[in-house]
Amino acid sequence: MSQSKPFRQRFVRFWWVQLPLLASRFSSKLPFTFLDGLYLAAWPAVASWAPLLALIAGLAIGWWHPGFESVFSESLIVVMIAAIFGISSANLGLLFIVGFIVGDFFLHHTSWTQVGWRRNEGFLEHVGKVRLPLLIEYGLLFLLTVKIPMVTKALTAQLLIPFLPLKTGFKVAAALYVLLTGVLVYFWTQTVPVLIRPVFTWVSTNPPAKATVPLQHYEWVIIFVAIVIAAVRMLLQGMTAFRSEVGKPLEELERELRDLPPVRSLGDRINPWFSTAAAALWSVLMIAGIYKSFIDPVLIGALIFVLLAVRKQLIPVPFGVWAKWMDKIPLLLRLVIGFILIKIIASAILENMLRSTNTFRPLLLMTALSMIIIFLLTPQLPIVRPKEGEPSK
Repeated sequence: MSQSKPFRQRFVRFWWVQLPLLASRFSSKLPFTFLDGLYLAAWPAVASWAPLLALIAGLAIGWWHPGFESVFSESLIVVMIAAIFGISSANLGLLFIVGFIVGDFFLHHTSWTQVGWRRNEGFLEHVGKVRLPLLIEYGLLFLLTVKIPMVTKALTAQLLIPFLPLKTGFKVAAALYVLLTGVLVYFWTQTVPVLIRPVFTWVSTNPPAKATVPLQHYEWVIIFVAIVIAAVRMLLQGMTAFRSEVGKPLEELERELRDLPPVRSLGDRINPWFSTAAAALWSVLMIAGIYKSFIDPVLIGALIFVLLAVRKQLIPVPFGVWAKWMDKIPLLLRLVIGFILIKIIASAILENMLRSTNTFRPLLLMTALSMIIIFLLTPQLPIVRPKEGEPSK
């Protein structure tokens, strides 16, 4: 026992301090994902065993497919397990999805020639019709286990109320965090049944009811689980913040994190045009479930690429005072305004368009319009570069 405690402490330090530093060499955003859930280090046993448990759970589920045949959305229990890991910590959610991908992509899908019920259709056709849709499935699961907790955390941090006492402010932020988690998980349950379709349609089969029923009829169960886990997380974080005896194990780790030197990541060295194109292509793939013809991904891809290029200031657009006005409004409030606008437009136009067609093209049009609305509400302020010889601030 005398040696297990030091080893556990070394592992916790490696996982929650050294690993984020290592991740910063590859991506400037990845360390934030690894650090999400640092509050768990207040309980060293949990902080050391939870990562291994998340990785093994994802690997086992992806390999053996317990409770589902083709996609994770067939199993309500699997979705709840993913939500528990992800909402608890994006770090654990990332490990779960990594384990799931390894188990599903390499250990469960062992054939590289099978396409649907047919076999020996060729490697390239298999990759195009089977492996690419699997990436869409993984991306959708990634949204639940990593993106939702990170976005919720970022939006909550936007609303700082300085005039409130510290504990009261934390309670308000905690309540908002729980509410946002429920809202985002609800939206996730509504989009997955549509976006996961390529797993079936690209091999010329119709999506079975069992792939969508759990999310369409029992989404309240998933939302309830997510809300409970978010509330528990906020309770534990509050304990580490306001009870010194609980938060003491975090003090040394937080001090080390503050003293870490800045590192220029590999992602920052990649040509911005290339990274923008890659992000646009990934977005095009993720919404492939609503395309009718090849012109759809071309047009939506061009729109996404232009919007991303403008946001990164690769394409200069003079926003003038508009960007400054938007910057003064909390991001969460702007997104709420955008959602209301999108909801009004969708109610007025989308329902009638869907009645007159049997395709998802109206959804694609609404998606494009939503992107433009959100972009206008969240423009990137110009980067102010110091003049030659003038020190930067």
